[in-house]
Amino acid sequence: MKTIIKIQNDNFGNLSSETYKEDINYLVNELNVFCELKNNDYINIVEQEKRYISDENDYKNKIAIEAKGYSQSDWQKYILHYNENELKTSQKRMYFSDLVKQLERAFTHQNDYFVEKFERTTIDGKEFSSDPHDVTTFCILHTEFPNKEDVLNEYNSIYGFDYDEAIIDIQ
Repeated sequence: MKTIIKIQNDNFGNLSSETYKEDINYLVNELNVFCELKNNDYINIVEQEKRYISDENDYKNKIAIEAKGYSQSDWQKYILHYNENELKTSQKRMYFSDLVKQLERAFTHQNDYFVEKFERTTIDGKEFSSDPHDVTTFCILHTEFPNKEDVLNEYNSIYGFDYDEAIIDIQ
């Protein structure tokens, strides 16, 4: 008997968008920033996730961050206001850099996957598969277009090698 995993795109999941939102929440609450948008068709995630109130007049520095998606209407220009003197530590600079990177990826780098684990046995040359006994999801946020190897490597880094065979069916 073999344990098989089948990994497919999760087109109805929102794990990557929830993880993205959590990352933004953490970063903006570790920093002192104010964000304005140039495309009002979208919610200002920075201001939505902040647990403090600020105004652009509280800051001396600003940076423009552009995010583009796969269709013409998927775009945003963030104007992030901050004070350079508050980024003294390497950790604060890293948080700021990560926030910029996350905002640039607002419309990309969100890949959700659905995994079914089942047993397969061969009797007299015929294969029989059980119904899935374990189902899970995961996401990849650090690669824009993950290939099959990227997907399997991410699964293995999260769950380990808990299978005998992997079927990767992604587009």
